[in-house]
Amino acid sequence: MKATFESSRTYGLFTEYFDEELYHYAASFYDTHPYSVSRSRRMYAIVGVTKVLEDVEISQSKHSLYRNVERFLEQDFCKIPDEYDAKAINKFKNYFTARLDIKLMTEGTDDFQIVSVSDDKAKLEKPAWLNKNGIGYVIHSYFGNLEIVAKATSSGKCTLKLRGTDTRKPEDKSKRIPYWIDYTKLILNEQVIFDTLTPAWHDKPYIHNMEAKAGDEIKIQVEWLPHRSDT
Repeated sequence: MKATFESSRTYGLFTEYFDEELYHYAASFYDTHPYSVSRSRRMYAIVGVTKVLEDVEISQSKHSLYRNVERFLEQDFCKIPDEYDAKAINKFKNYFTARLDIKLMTEGTDDFQIVSVSDDKAKLEKPAWLNKNGIGYVIHSYFGNLEIVAKATSSGKCTLKLRGTDTRKPEDKSKRIPYWIDYTKLILNEQVIFDTLTPAWHDKPYIHNMEAKAGDEIKIQVEWLPHRSDT
């Protein structure tokens, strides 16, 4: 296992998608805790995640990388009762998690509703700050593709923002960590808005404006990948 962990393939593929510090932490922990029964677990975690990435690259199939990683993180990695590992899990998810902000500029209070969200584990919120001068929702998902259907019962301007998570620096909560997401496709009501690599993070979102008429349903289809370090 150690030889696999130290291979150039594991290091190269893992650090394409994740911070090098996670890789080096696992190596350092192994070297500095020779008598710990859990010294190898961090290596196993990284090798496991890399294997998932490798399988998806080889197969080029449509199955969800994100569900495989979710199962690995929540069933295996989470079993390690270690404060650092709990933080690492959250850090992994930030690399996978897309955030969509959608708002209809309208004077009504119930004139814009989310009818359906394809990911049953997506987090749907209606924050007060996004509901001034309109109705807005924030949706988080790390499934890799998402279909949302919204309905407007009054006319207005609708704004969609694709971005990354709002994650603050521990040492300075006024500053965000730039977790980029590579959006690869956006389709609105069967019209392709883009189907090329479109990186975005919280402070540099991709923004699309459209007009919504009373009674309209807005179908949003979006796909994304973890951000590659060379894009």
